[in-house]
Amino acid sequence: MELRYNAIVLKKKEVGETDRLYTLYTDTAGKLQLVAKGVRKSEAKLAGQLETLMQALVIVVKGRGAGKIAGAVAEKSFLYLRSDFDILKRVMEATSIFERLVGWEEQDKELFDLLGKYLEIVNDLAKEEKKDKALLVTEGFLFQLFAHLGYEIETGVCTVSGEKLARGERHFFSPSAGGMLRSEHAHATSGALPISESTIKLIRLFLHNKLETLPKIAVEPGQLREARQVAARFFQWIEG
Repeated sequence: MELRYNAIVLKKKEVGETDRLYTLYTDTAGKLQLVAKGVRKSEAKLAGQLETLMQALVIVVKGRGAGKIAGAVAEKSFLYLRSDFDILKRVMEATSIFERLVGWEEQDKELFDLLGKYLEIVNDLAKEEKKDKALLVTEGFLFQLFAHLGYEIETGVCTVSGEKLARGERHFFSPSAGGMLRSEHAHATSGALPISESTIKLIRLFLHNKLETLPKIAVEPGQLREARQVAARFFQWIEG
């Protein structure tokens, strides 16, 4: 039986002497792991159609087990995001987080579209040499990914008391509490991280706006660093 998938290549791993194991995220079957036989031979043309972060039409021959990749046609190569080391490094980190959090063979077209849109936007920003905006969109993508998977961060009220966060007060972020804390509750919550009001507002914007609108947001470097730290801490808590 032959199956066709619209897929984004998340990662690849060499196996045996000439084969390669690919982890793909597809629009109709979720995350899959499939082998391509002989793809590392010098005459093989398939490898060029399945580079990491490419989006491709993948043809799979299904027999026993998961099936084997029989062919692929690259549809989107996202070449420009590969032209800037800092952008590529951060995109690879973000897609690694995606791959580690998403379960196997769980169809989610909305999640596929989110990943595809993220790569398109960052590729366009890299083409325009807007590195700061590309890194901004990456943080927004991660917060939207967490929320889509059921881990939306609470930014409006203290997650312990339920009281609305007031202006001018010190606030903290707690991964285990799933959101922001007023200062009087921070000492009783492990791993609470100080966070500025401006970064809380930035995270709200990430959560309540489409990815394509995020490049319009004006941010200070300190805000982005804080948001990145929050995302990293939250990911560690989710995974661990």
